[in-house]
Amino acid sequence: MFGNYHEQSTNTATTARRFSPKNIALLSGGLLLVIALAFQLLYPSDTLLPFTKIDGIAVGAKKQAAVASELDAVYAAVKVPVYFSSDDTVKVEPRYADIGVNASNSERVKQYNYPWYIRLIPSSVLWYGFVDKTNEPEVRRSKKVLEGYIAGHFGSDCKLKPVNATIQVAKSELKVVPSVNGGECDYDELYTKLEKVPVQLQPDKIVVKGTTIEPTLSDAKAEAEISRAQNIIDAGLTLQVADAEHKVSKDKVYEWLSYSVKDDELVAMLNAKKAETWLQDTYGKQLAVSPGVTTVVTRDFTELSRKTGKTGQAIDAGATRQALEEQLQGKTVVSKVVTKTISPTVAYERSYSPTDRGISALLKNFAADHAGSYAMTYIELDGKKRRAEYQGDKQFVTASTYKLFAAYSLLKRVDDGRETWSANADCFDKMIRVSDNPCAEAYLSTFGLTAITNEIQSIGLKNSNFTVRGGPFTTANDLALLLGQLQAKQNFSTLGRDRLLSAMRANIFRQGIPAGSKGQVANKVGFLDGLLHDAAIVYTSSGTYILVVLSDGSSWQNIAELTRQIEKIR
Repeated sequence: MFGNYHEQSTNTATTARRFSPKNIALLSGGLLLVIALAFQLLYPSDTLLPFTKIDGIAVGAKKQAAVASELDAVYAAVKVPVYFSSDDTVKVEPRYADIGVNASNSERVKQYNYPWYIRLIPSSVLWYGFVDKTNEPEVRRSKKVLEGYIAGHFGSDCKLKPVNATIQVAKSELKVVPSVNGGECDYDELYTKLEKVPVQLQPDKIVVKGTTIEPTLSDAKAEAEISRAQNIIDAGLTLQVADAEHKVSKDKVYEWLSYSVKDDELVAMLNAKKAETWLQDTYGKQLAVSPGVTTVVTRDFTELSRKTGKTGQAIDAGATRQALEEQLQGKTVVSKVVTKTISPTVAYERSYSPTDRGISALLKNFAADHAGSYAMTYIELDGKKRRAEYQGDKQFVTASTYKLFAAYSLLKRVDDGRETWSANADCFDKMIRVSDNPCAEAYLSTFGLTAITNEIQSIGLKNSNFTVRGGPFTTANDLALLLGQLQAKQNFSTLGRDRLLSAMRANIFRQGIPAGSKGQVANKVGFLDGLLHDAAIVYTSSGTYILVVLSDGSSWQNIAELTRQIEKIR
């Protein structure tokens, strides 16, 4: 029994020695060393060590490419202070990038690699980043950029314009924006010193022999203007409205106030939009007097009588704002609200005689009374054969009315055998009846723009043209002439005339002249962007007439209304 006890005691002692604090410490240290060496050996080769600094900038544990880009940006933004020998103020402070200095840090960053033999040294990951790798960025210089900078800031004569002091309105406070002295220097010296400027993060200042040019408006002048204006603003701008005086609050004045330079002086201005809107909203209704109506009775182009309405009144917000500006500038002590006279509106009571003159007057007055621009031609083909026009020779872009010209050219070719009707009947019908574009464009391409222009001009349509840039163009008179020839079978065969009139009668666009007429209408419209055109032959119980309306910015409703008024006179 005692023997077993002795053996057990011996094993216990051996185990105790194996796990003694010393042995545990040695094992732990060895394990940590293995882990540390493994970490160092596996540390990414493209990543800088912790605690690394380049040019005093902490870049530890960052990718080399990112560090190079970061340093490139830091160098590009470094400012070089330039002084003239005539004073101690900075004239300009260009960045390296502004003067064509490009510092590339890619290669120098690679020198901060973590070599394999250093990785084998325990704890090197913690201290090798502190080891100084004395090197500098690669520098490239651009003469073109440098020359551009000097030209842009100094010009060819090496003059730097001074900057006047001004005043900034910041909420309820006026602040001086300081002036900056200008100067004049030697171009070659400035160029040479900027061209050879050392590249470093803390650049030395550059001093160029030169003279100082002081600004017209100094800081002292701006301070004096602030003191003057502040007294007026604090006292409040006074606006006299009728017999009462009103104060414009300081907050409003600060909200509107700005400064401009006029005749080398700082001039207080009030924002036109803000001030005038406030004046209108505050006093507009109080001062408004509605104007009356002047009634004018006319017959054709002759005024028969006029009953003049009373004038009205409204606030002149612009003139009132200017009066407040003069008070703010110290020219006056009280500003009177300014009003302006509002002319009475004019209402016409027009009548027209059933004559050429009467219908001409109707066309002219209609154009004056309705939105848009117009050209209009009216021709009666039988009965009294009255004629009237308004700007009949004014050219408009044809829109789809050009399809009447394409139709004429096709029918002419069918008549002389160059085209067959059977091959073209369907396309011709779609071109006129539903204003199909592909069919019309195919005819233009086949016949040629010059040929069609020559053909229509040979029958008298002298102001219509497909070949002038921006066209095709036509006039109300030319379209009316073509329709007149169509109705009279002049330059059209009987069969060609009937084919075109049949398609025009079946035209699906009926909101203009057809909507305003009580008769049967054969028409062709054109609409493009703001253009609305209608060219029609109208058959009524009292006779046949032609009406062509070319318009820009009008409406089909207006064209229909004109037609109704014409038929009322007839």
